[in-house]
Amino acid sequence: MKNKIDYSLIWKYFNATLNNKEQEELNQWLQEDKSHQAYFEKLKSRQQQKEVDYVIKDSQNAWEDIRLTSKQNKNYKWQFGVAASFIFIVLAYFGYIYFKPNSQDLIPGNEIRFEPGEKRATLVLDNGERLDLDSKKDTLIKEAATVIRNKESQLNYQPVVQAKREDKKVIQEKFNTLIVPRGGEYNLLLSDGTEIKINSESILKYPVKFTKGHRHVQLIGEAFFNVKTDSLSPFIVASGKHIVKVYGTSFNIKSYQNEDKIITTLVEGKVSVSDNLKNVNECLLEPGYQSIYKKSSPGFELQKVDINQFVSWKDGRFYFRNMRLDEMTNILGRWYNVEFEFKNKEAKNLRFNGNLKRYENIQTILNQLRKTNEITFTAYEEIIYVN
Repeated sequence: MKNKIDYSLIWKYFNATLNNKEQEELNQWLQEDKSHQAYFEKLKSRQQQKEVDYVIKDSQNAWEDIRLTSKQNKNYKWQFGVAASFIFIVLAYFGYIYFKPNSQDLIPGNEIRFEPGEKRATLVLDNGERLDLDSKKDTLIKEAATVIRNKESQLNYQPVVQAKREDKKVIQEKFNTLIVPRGGEYNLLLSDGTEIKINSESILKYPVKFTKGHRHVQLIGEAFFNVKTDSLSPFIVASGKHIVKVYGTSFNIKSYQNEDKIITTLVEGKVSVSDNLKNVNECLLEPGYQSIYKKSSPGFELQKVDINQFVSWKDGRFYFRNMRLDEMTNILGRWYNVEFEFKNKEAKNLRFNGNLKRYENIQTILNQLRKTNEITFTAYEEIIYVN
């Protein structure tokens, strides 16, 4: 493995989800060089320091106004899962610092190859059990009054019509969490018929089965929703204190933990956005409009937009319209599971247009950007340098 390490293995180590094969791979890497072991110990020490503590506390603050369950242990599992997923970003950054490349190790731009993301996710059941999902593996799970089927890149929740009364009561208190990593995406069909496509580096928590009058889910990251109409039970998506109330419609929410803006784009139907469940500062959206909520200065900005720029990802396209390069690289980095480093900070402000295929090697996109003669690229392992 040389100096190269799959940082998701270290993430899984800290989250206690390594399988036997992955543990052997991690052990092999640790034994290859004393510097590997030293680096690993630094990461373990850092996890216990203030930086990671801050992430955990920040996650707790972000969800403090959302209470989908009264059980403290469930809240803890969710908060820990959210916090642990973002440790990956910290690991990748310090991995670069520790293994800083020499100039002769850099890969020239025309040789950079990174494959696109794929259908994969981790399902965390209410009891804490974790299941790795992918498009090649069918899975069938039974939870009281619900059958959960994973087939052809979609997780499907099917209520059992003639379920026992006690099973129906138990299922009302169960919540699952779907974690989609960098370089992944996944489809979800909820028990009410709502379809959701979840983008890379995203987490969605939801009830196994909705109860009458209550359809609440929690999101960190990005997802496209096609909500089943139910006039008696509005569908609510919570991202911290940001609330989207839905009445049967199609829309996209982008709400990443490390970004200041929460962006809701309405394709059809109607939704309202507000500061919390009490509908403070509630605003109604019309199709083709978008709301922008800044975490640093709460309040809503509404604007008419070209919706293709914000929802084309679900149809396998990158649609960039006068977009800053640093925003583009954030999107590309999540999908191709790479990090971008800017050698010249001014390059971040360059703006580009493009309509490109999402499922091609990243070389195709880099070639288009290089043709502008504004920038060039080099790479080392999973880092692309913007020159």
